[in-house]
Amino acid sequence: MPPPLIYIAAGMLLLGAAPLPYGYYIFLRIVISSIFVWAAIVSSERKNPLLPWLFGFLAILFNPLIKVPFPKEVWVVMDVGAGLLLLATKQSIQQRINR
Repeated sequence: MPPPLIYIAAGMLLLGAAPLPYGYYIFLRIVISSIFVWAAIVSSERKNPLLPWLFGFLAILFNPLIKVPFPKEVWVVMDVGAGLLLLATKQSIQQRINR
């Protein structure tokens, strides 16, 4: 996964902690669930024992089809936590550049 994409996704999640229009959160769920599916595949290919499961769970949690009914306060914590997780695991999921 390209590093700028990781930073953009993490930024979108951190921005999701702010009170924004509902349309942003729908867009966020579409983008972030795709990113987490991609991160789960990449971390699985790299034989990481825990990250594919964690990213897969987050992909299901942020899925755009079935809304998980948590209060806004819980979603704020999950948005910030998921954004920080993406930044913390950047080395594990970023694309290797062959030179």
